[in-house]
Amino acid sequence: MRALIFALALVLSLAACADRTEQARAELVGMPYPDLVACAGPPSVRVQTDADDWDGEWGGSVSTPSVSGAVPLMGDLVKPTVSASAAMSCRMTARIRGGRVYSIHYVGTSSLIFGAHAACAALVRDCLLHPDHTTLPDGYDAGRYLGVK
Repeated sequence: MRALIFALALVLSLAACADRTEQARAELVGMPYPDLVACAGPPSVRVQTDADDWDGEWGGSVSTPSVSGAVPLMGDLVKPTVSASAAMSCRMTARIRGGRVYSIHYVGTSSLIFGAHAACAALVRDCLLHPDHTTLPDGYDAGRYLGVK
């Protein structure tokens, strides 16, 4: 019974995390690039798309512990075992324009239980909870610090 309660709590908490990804699409737009790196880490892939535009890609994965238990049926005559676990991955792409986040996009596994982008929540959680507020100097060139020019 404890395993079932734990599994239910895990499902509900991961489902709530999916809302963070949509919140991040709105709240992180305008965030300075140094602040995004401070909370999400450096991007694993950087591609310059224009003189002042580039895309950064971050990746992550989430796996849940395996939960199993016996379910008594017909007064303990039959006890089938039920087990469940999940693994999800996410790739987040942020478009940077003028040294600031212009848009955020997610690609990854989706789950009817956990939500379309639940695995992406870990990438943006700290950015939403503890954002920095860096003031960029005039003429800030994010590409110079990324080594993409």
